[in-house]
Order: sequence, then structure tokens, then C-alpha cells
Amino acid sequence: MKNILIFFLIAFFVSCNQKSKNVDNADNADNAEWSGTISENDPKTEIVKNIMKSYVNNNMADMKEFFHEDAEISVNDTKLTFDEMVAGFAEGHNKFDSIAHSNVLATTMFYNNGRVFTNSWYDWSGISNKTGEVVNLRGYCAWQWENDKIISAYNAFDPTKYNKGFEE
Repeated sequence: MKNILIFFLIAFFVSCNQKSKNVDNADNADNAEWSGTISENDPKTEIVKNIMKSYVNNNMADMKEFFHEDAEISVNDTKLTFDEMVAGFAEGHNKFDSIAHSNVLATTMFYNNGRVFTNSWYDWSGISNKTGEVVNLRGYCAWQWENDKIISAYNAFDPTKYNKGFEE
């Protein structure tokens, strides 16, 4: 019995002296340039979620205040101005009904080098006006911030099913 008690005391003291790898402390901080902190509950993440909602509601023009006037916007490697993006997404609303985003996940990464990106993942769906078919896509967007303005956005998704809605 005495040996069991000694064993438990030793195990207790050893475990108290070891640092957990999951505990955030100064000894484990990653100070690399492209490391940093991530947040799901910050103003930039909320802005991106609101931009995504405004797209679904076909009123993205209301979000212009959050974009830098020279923002670089790419949709599947096609470079657009803010106004071209709004017009393109509005045209999609002419080809699809019941456009929706689901399974939206957005987080903002504050990198040690001072750069800030909000990343968003989503499922897109809409009903083709041409075929009546429900179209489902997975998408991703990286939004780069400079102060409180989006200076670039890169939206990527497989456009194969989506583009069928534009075929005549």
C-alpha cells in the first residue's frame, strides 16, 4: 500500500511539472512571420459574414464602404473592380433563384508580420431558372485587410455547374 501511495505522489509531482503542449504560454509562442492569432469573433469576421449575406440578398453595393477604392478582387482568377464584382454577382441572381449560403465558416487571422486576412468557406446553392435544377457548390474566399478596408479578395469555386445557368 505504501508503494502505491509513493507511486501516485511521484506521478502527481511529475505531471505538475510538465508543460502542456496545448497551453498557450510564452515558451510555446510561435513568433514566425506567418504565424499569429486567429479569431472567429472579431469585427472583420462579422463584416465578411455581412458581405456574404448581402450577396445572398443581392444588395452587395451596400458593402462598398468596406472595400478600398483600389481593391484587387478575383473570382476564379478573373480580376474585377468592386463595381464589376457587384454587377457579375447580380447577374447570377438573374440566372438563379433562391440563392443561399450555408455551412458558412469565417475566421480572421492576425499575422505576426502585420497582415490580416479573413478566410471564409461556404456552401452555395441556387435553383437554375433555365433547368429548375438545384445547383450546389463549395467555395472559399480570402479577404485581405489594410486597416479597416478590404484591399483584396480572392473567391474560388468550381464554376462548372454554375456556368450551365448562363448557357443558352
